[in-house]
Order: sequence, then C-alpha cells, then structure tokens
Amino acid sequence: MSYIDLLAWVVENKNELIGCRIDNIYNLEKLDNVFIFKLHCKNSDKNLIIEPGVRINFTKYDIQKEIGNKAKSLRELIRDLVISDVQIIDKERILKIALSNGMKIIVELLPRGLLLVLDDQDKIKFSTEYKEFKDRVVKPGLPYVQPPKPNKVVVPKDIQLALHLTSNAEEEYEKLEKSIVEGKITPCIQKGINFMPIEFEGCEKGNSFNDVIDEYFLELTKQKEIQKVTEKIEGEKKKLEKTIQQIEENIKEYEEKAEELRKIGKEIMEHYMEVENAIKNKEKKIKLEDKEIEIDPKLSVTKNASIYFDKAKEYVQKSKKAKETLEELKRKLNEIEIEIKKEEEGRKLSIRKKEWYEKYRWSFTTNGFLVIAGKDADQNESLVRKLLEDNDIFLHADIQGAAATIIKNPKNITEQDIYDAAVIAASYSKAWKLGLAAVDVFWVYGSQVSKSPPAGEYLPKGSFMIYGKKNYIKSVKLNLAIGFKINDSLEIIVGSENSVSAKVKNYVLISPGDELERTADRIVKILSEANSINVGKELKNEVLSILPGKSKIIKVVKETNDKQ
Repeated sequence: MSYIDLLAWVVENKNELIGCRIDNIYNLEKLDNVFIFKLHCKNSDKNLIIEPGVRINFTKYDIQKEIGNKAKSLRELIRDLVISDVQIIDKERILKIALSNGMKIIVELLPRGLLLVLDDQDKIKFSTEYKEFKDRVVKPGLPYVQPPKPNKVVVPKDIQLALHLTSNAEEEYEKLEKSIVEGKITPCIQKGINFMPIEFEGCEKGNSFNDVIDEYFLELTKQKEIQKVTEKIEGEKKKLEKTIQQIEENIKEYEEKAEELRKIGKEIMEHYMEVENAIKNKEKKIKLEDKEIEIDPKLSVTKNASIYFDKAKEYVQKSKKAKETLEELKRKLNEIEIEIKKEEEGRKLSIRKKEWYEKYRWSFTTNGFLVIAGKDADQNESLVRKLLEDNDIFLHADIQGAAATIIKNPKNITEQDIYDAAVIAASYSKAWKLGLAAVDVFWVYGSQVSKSPPAGEYLPKGSFMIYGKKNYIKSVKLNLAIGFKINDSLEIIVGSENSVSAKVKNYVLISPGDELERTADRIVKILSEANSINVGKELKNEVLSILPGKSKIIKVVKETNDKQ
C-alpha cells in the first residue's frame, strides 16, 4: 500500500476501528508475519489483517489461521484492550493505533516494515523483528525510532499515470491528498494488477476501498501460502529430479559400456586366428578393427572373449538395477507431484468469503431454503428478536435446551424441507448430548412466536411464548450429514442426509457417540481423501465447531473425484 492508499483506508475506516476491543490475535497459517486481529466492535465483529511492509485492511474472507509465537506475544500484551485512536505518522506509510491503556501499535507499511507495540513512554515492548538497521536500532526497551523519511515527496508512478501527471506532479499530488482527506474516494481495482482510491484506466469500481484491498490481496495471500506450504516438498522434488537425471545418465552409460564390451568379445571370436597368434607370441594387446584391445596371453581366445562378455553382463545387470531404482524414484516423484497439487488445491480452497448467516448454525434444505439456528441463548434471543419474520417457520426440539431454528422465506416449501430443518433443530439440542436416537420437533409460523410473556410472568433469555397450534414431527433421527462443497473455495456443509447428498457426492453421516476430537479428525481425513485435497488444521477446528457434541461416524459415502 502506498501512502495515498493508507490515507484513503484510514479516512474510510478510522471510525470503524475506534472503540473496537482486541478480542484475539492469530497468524495466518504458514505465514507467521501476517496477523489477524479479531475485533469486537460496536456494530459487529471484524477481522483486521495486518501484514507489515504490505497492507492493513478488514477482511470478509475466512482464512485458515494458527497461533504462532509472535501472535502469542501480542496476545499477552494487548488482548482485551480497546482502540482509542488511529493516526498516520508524519505523512508516511506508518500507522499508529492508540490503545486504552496508553500503549500503541505501530504498523509500518514501508519496505521491510515492522509491526511493533510500544508502552506509554514509546519504548519497544514487541517487534516482529529485532535488528540493528543502518539508521535505527530495534530492540526491547529502546525508544521507537521511525525509519528515515525521504528528502522529497515521491509521487508513485501508478498515480502519475492515473492522473496523467507530466509537470507540477507534487502540486497535483497534494491536491489528491487533500481530496482524499475530504472523503473523495473512488475505490478501483484491476484484479491481480493494481488497486487505487482513484479511478484509473482498465479498473473496476468497488463498493469500498477496503473491499478492493481485500480482493486484491486475496490471490496474493493464496499464492504466498501455497509457496510457503510447498517449499519443503519442492526441495524434495528438486533433489529427486536431480537424482533421476543422474540415474538416467548412468543407465545410458551402462548400456553403452555393455554394448562396447560385447562388441569386443565378438571381435575376438571373429578374429580367432589373429588373437591366437598374439597369445602364442605373449602379446598383451592386439589391434582389431582399428581398435587396440587388451588380451591375457595366459588364457585361451575363448576365455579372453568370455571376460569381455562377462563384463558386458555386469553392466547389463547394473543397468537393470538402475532402471528398477529409476522406476521407484519416478513413482516417488509422481507421489510428490500429487502431494504438491493437493497442497496447492487445499490452500486455494482455504480462503473464502463468509456469509452473514455463518455466525449462526446454518444449513440449506434439499430445495435450497436457508435454515439458521442459535448456538447459545444469546443467539436464540437474537434470531427471534431480529431475524424471525411472521411468514418464516420456527422449529424447536421438544426438549429443554435446544436451538431456536428458523427457515427463512419458506414460500412453496415442501414437507421434505421442513424435515431437513427439523434434523438441525433435533441435532443441536440436549438430545444429542444425552445420546438419544431421536426426538420430537415442533414447528410454527413466526407470527406465533413472541418474546412477550403473559402479564406477571417472566421469560428467561432464549425462551419464547408459542401461541396457537404446534405442528409436530415425531421421532426425528439425530443423524447429521457433513460434506465438503468445493467450487472456488471449500465450504463445509451440514444437514440432513437428504439435503447434503443433493449437493455433494462425498459425505459422512454422524450420530451421538463417545468421541469428539477423534471423530473430527476422521471426518477431515475421510473427506479430504475423497476430494483429493490436503487441508490445514484450521479445518478440523471448523468441523469441531459443527459437531453438536460427542459423535460417531455411522456411514461414509464416497465417489471418485472424476465423478463429482
């Protein structure tokens, strides 16, 4: 990001950042210098990506993450602190994020930039790198010194081209800076090439400048992750390729040597009398077919020929063994190439945009109706208060302790769709934890559900009043299907077997059981192999979050990838 990019992003998003609490901090999986700050903000939770030397932006994409040592250190220092102010330092690509206890986060977007945490005296508490640079020293306890500023304003070439600047470039640049500060921002992106807060040739306008930054870096992040994840495997591949090349050269050399020795043996036999005379004369060399050949005068002509034939056989045997080794190495190389492909596919699929409903339990019925359910009492309350409309269908397992479940916009809905939603309502209830095989589920329309208790009564959080007739679905089986839906990204889908089997060919069916971690591991392994992909450990965490409780796999449905 250039200074103008940073300025535009701050103008657009400063108010979104101020007041947010730092809920958690992660690294991107395999990229320990890219951080995701999970923020709890006024209107919603947000994920802020900070990549020192490169960018800062909110992301709408679900990215596999982990907790590396740097993220752990940051957590210990600044977790649960609130962002009180955001400023750009000295018109440079350096952002200062002030925190509620007087500490600051410094984000340097300059080349070789750092992410630092300073105490209330501006002394370094944390840095992504500790080093003695040419113009400053970055070490714990020392005062923060920012990188040296250029002597003159440098107008980026892409901005010069976009504004068609030929003369007075600095003056025009200042005008642009002023207009950005006033909020005159035109988010524009040329995917894979460039993005700017002003319109430029060949660009597409975006909804916000943050969105175009997020979109631009999406593919770059995927490529970085792929490169990082395949570095070791690529190294093994190169070594193997070098060994294969050497063995192929050896085989050629062995075959040429065997042919040469066989030819000498034949020549000895074809010139029998000449060789015999040489032997009688105690000669150790003889010239045949313009080539000087060594012979042993103590042996007969036939035995001399046999020596060469036997040596030829040795080289044939060497060639045979080398070919066997070559085949084995080529097989290993093929396995490595498949592994690299799987890793690449897995990483490409690991980043995707999350939809609004994914903060809840969610599913789609056989005919595509959205089903959402609460994860806890707060979400149950929120669903009914904010999202349940009169024509929606509300479902609930007939047991104390269950998810409020809603089918949105159920126009022309079928009994199968209602049953699909009932499976969600039944599975995400106390019935699963009790290990029941089935439970009754009732459904009503949204207009029959109320948060207002009768006069003089009190409704606990997550509880509702139901008025009118309840429609019961008896003995809904506690069986959940889980599958990986793969397009440009990987999405874990969950629902009734009927609804999931309509969308994917590979899935598992689970029921209440005795294990949680091991079941999640098995689900990831089975579905990854079925879809020919390698996935990160973050996917296991996502599967764990889907499981209603301790579970077991009762059915596996797999088809080969080319049939999908």
